[in-house]
Amino acid sequence: MSAYLLAKIRGKLSRMVREEDIEALAGADRETLMQRLQSSTYGASLEEGGTLERISDRLRHGFFADVANLLPALTNDDKVLVLDILARYRVENLKTILRAQLRHIPTDEVKPHLFSLPWEHVDYQRLLDAPGIEALIQAVPWPEYRIRLDAVHRQVGDKQELFPYESDIDATYLGRLIRHCPKVAADVGPILKNRVIKELLAWTFRLKHYGYSFPEMVNILPDFRSLIPHEELRHIVEDADGWHAIARFLGSDLAHELDHMDKFELDAVETLFDRRFLRLTQQTFIASPFGIGVVVGYVYLKELELAQLIELTEHVRTSTGGK
Repeated sequence: MSAYLLAKIRGKLSRMVREEDIEALAGADRETLMQRLQSSTYGASLEEGGTLERISDRLRHGFFADVANLLPALTNDDKVLVLDILARYRVENLKTILRAQLRHIPTDEVKPHLFSLPWEHVDYQRLLDAPGIEALIQAVPWPEYRIRLDAVHRQVGDKQELFPYESDIDATYLGRLIRHCPKVAADVGPILKNRVIKELLAWTFRLKHYGYSFPEMVNILPDFRSLIPHEELRHIVEDADGWHAIARFLGSDLAHELDHMDKFELDAVETLFDRRFLRLTQQTFIASPFGIGVVVGYVYLKELELAQLIELTEHVRTSTGGK
């Protein structure tokens, strides 16, 4: 890892909007909020004006531009890993286009909801213009996703069922990250595993809420056994109190908090995983400051920051009538 890239990331870290800043801005007016954002890494994306109109899109654009700036300095497996992490936004674009195709939503209504990803050169207009689901699948430029979607289409045929397509796309994305976990360097391993397990557990409990049995979940999820034994995940999902076993993936202090939860709350558990991630990232920055873990940690930190800022700015926008 080059010293230049690490210095760049540390400079970016100093400009992040910290959690304490976000808490302090919770009751701020528009001018105070925009002033703080202008001094952050999002400043260039907010230069269009001081209004809060389409603020979420502009913040995402700032995030994408910031992360894309790091990619040219990465090589080989490091770059593949970071791009596989960022593929979640490609996945969201593909799911949006599939929804439009199956629900016959006009192209002009869909385009504003697609993420513009500066590290990918994809003709999304071609996907939007595809005359039918078969043509859309054949136009998908990523072979792994195209093969999986084609297999789904062979199963569902002409049924206008969105879930089989979306779940297979999600499984492809998460499956790639799971395959990275045993191969990555020691500094990035705990960070990546924490994120993947959080997403996997969130997925299983949402499926449970929708009435899926565990055997049905296994048919939908990617192969997770390298992270969690099959029977352990079954115990977590099926047993009324099994969710306490999630404590094995958290630090002792956070596990203590989990044990004192009166009932299972997915948002609360995801928050515990986020806190665990913040601690893991801090350890990586201190103990292994010259590895890919610093880059991966920064990307995930920015995602957490972005989610908090979107929630904050949308609240301010709503309270001020969008001005």
